[in-house]
Amino acid sequence: MTQFFVPRVRALARSALLLAAGALSWSAPPASAQQVDWNRIDSTIETMLGEWTTPGVAVAVVKDDSVVFANGYGVRRLGEPDPVGPETRFAVASNTKAFTAALLAQQHAEEALAIDDRVKNHLPDFRMSDPWISDEIRINDLLTHRSGLPTFGGDHLWIGQDLARETVVQRVRWLEPTGPFRASFQYQNLMYLVAGQVAAAVAGMDWDRLVTERILDPLGMTSTTTTLASLEGLDDVAAAHEHVGGELRVVEYDDVSGVAPAAALNSTALDMARWMRANLNGGELDGTRILSERAVREMQSIHYPLGVSPWAEANLGQRFSGYGYGWFISEYKGRKVVSHSGGLTGMISLQTLLPEEGIGVVVLTNYAPDAPTRAITYTILDALLGEPTRDWNSVYRGFVEAGKERSERAEAELETSRSRDLPPTVPLESFVGTYANQLSGSAEVRMENDRLVFDYNPRHLGDLEHWEGNRFRVHWRHPIFDMAPRTFLDFETSEAGTVEALTVTFYHPNRFMKSE
Repeated sequence: MTQFFVPRVRALARSALLLAAGALSWSAPPASAQQVDWNRIDSTIETMLGEWTTPGVAVAVVKDDSVVFANGYGVRRLGEPDPVGPETRFAVASNTKAFTAALLAQQHAEEALAIDDRVKNHLPDFRMSDPWISDEIRINDLLTHRSGLPTFGGDHLWIGQDLARETVVQRVRWLEPTGPFRASFQYQNLMYLVAGQVAAAVAGMDWDRLVTERILDPLGMTSTTTTLASLEGLDDVAAAHEHVGGELRVVEYDDVSGVAPAAALNSTALDMARWMRANLNGGELDGTRILSERAVREMQSIHYPLGVSPWAEANLGQRFSGYGYGWFISEYKGRKVVSHSGGLTGMISLQTLLPEEGIGVVVLTNYAPDAPTRAITYTILDALLGEPTRDWNSVYRGFVEAGKERSERAEAELETSRSRDLPPTVPLESFVGTYANQLSGSAEVRMENDRLVFDYNPRHLGDLEHWEGNRFRVHWRHPIFDMAPRTFLDFETSEAGTVEALTVTFYHPNRFMKSE
């Protein structure tokens, strides 16, 4: 463990009054930061690292506009001794979204735009697949994931690709919706890219410069960067880790420059603490204001309601949930929670604000999955809130194990329903060729060692296992952490037996026509 500092702060002098199940009841008084047993927190996190095989973690805790705890644990890179500290840089991924929303909130306050402006007013060439939606979609639709486009749809345009942001936005017109416009919540990185491009167009500068000049520099977030290239040559940088071939290894960072306003920031626990303080303090940090109090309230209010799972209700006391502008809004045992996670290959982050309590917790790790960040966060929240100690690590291990069991059952059912004696209708060589569509560009099917291989880009490259008929199973060689490591690929043939197309699932089904 690398301990940075644990300053003392003034004790809290009030209790929380909760309205639960229709009756008033007093909660236990919250603990002050100086009363928290940080040594116990330290040992708990150390234990979690071992159980989850997470190489490194950085944590920062804010209480009443002060950083009361900031520590690092483990190592930056597996097999090397350099420790993680609170100033180690990690990719924070989708925690970038609130920064993009804040830029638009600033521009709204300056009357450079309105948050409900039509997107086409600022990006005249922007198109969706439906002409009416192209005309009607507003900035706040982009910020609340209600475009109707599939969850993570189109992410293959930036994962493993080097397409310019303008090219990615131009290709959105070929991405078909899978839900009704404004009546479905489907988490969308490309729509946050579009939102960032709106802010950039209004400001007359690219998003990277805009977020640096308008947010990072004013808040003193001097270690936070917007590009992968900016990490080259820096010493205190966490490496990304994933299980590859059953072994935990260092893997390359995802290059997110093509969708930067949704996911590009690299930051530290201490820099993110400055961001949390500003958001907890009505948009102001140490006398510098980046947002109005009204803008902060709008960002931290529900603009699209979401359901509450039985698990969240039972374990978190959650009774409501929704999405604001760049933030998820929910509840923990009667307290409002404003939070967001971020995930890229080998990198997971989680920041959690309890505005009414003046509490903020950020956890950065250099290994997926996201269960450790949540277990650490709730362990710290319980200590600060004076809640009974709970083994959150076991809770989340149970949650993960239950998911694993569901996956194993689904896999067994697939195997049971498989027709192993149904061969392809054409020789394997007939499937070889180039396939393309307007959204994705081209992909290749080729033979390697008498086996078919599907190759779209380095992150969507996989070996094909014959399943049944003209259906194959893709085993991705470099699986993306939150995309299934195996998926199906179906070839289509004409009545004459000519191979005409294939459909493969990335985050959503993608149909390619054979071009040669």
